Amino acid sequence: MAALKSNSVLAGDHTCIRPSSFSSLTAAHMKISQGRTLKTDYECKSHGYWKNHEVGLATNFKQTKFLSATTGFSQNPGHAYSNKTLQQVLDEGGNRNNAALARHVVASFLTATAFNNDPSRVLLTKSQCRSIWNGQGVWSPFAGTTWTLSQTMAYFDMVYGPAFL
Repeated sequence: MAALKSNSVLAGDHTCIRPSSFSSLTAAHMKISQGRTLKTDYECKSHGYWKNHEVGLATNFKQTKFLSATTGFSQNPGHAYSNKTLQQVLDEGGNRNNAALARHVVASFLTATAFNNDPSRVLLTKSQCRSIWNGQGVWSPFAGTTWTLSQTMAYFDMVYGPAFL
């Protein structure tokens, strides 16, 4: 666990934290109690990283269709993703048809794939990535909570930085 010296957290920084930690920090105005620690050493490779790397992935895995049985992604807003590969989703810019959400989900999915979908190492499992995309950002990050697209994007933006590139 990484101990944080300041009780103010994440100011202008991109930190790999779980959704439950993000919810707690949001409620506490991004401050942790003095003497508390926050685990921030999860794997969280961004869409920018995955655009140019394939470490840990099967050969040509990024050529897998975004909407496929392999990924489990099925939502197709505006029919924009019918024939796109994971790489093509990573390469998209803007936010038409939830492109920013798609980039973040693909990055999280590739990270989970590269690290054997190990929930002790990755922020989001492949199943959680499917829930996020297939719910178009509306999902349950932990028991008793449902996030909206806005909350999901705020989380991704905190972890990875804004996806509107």
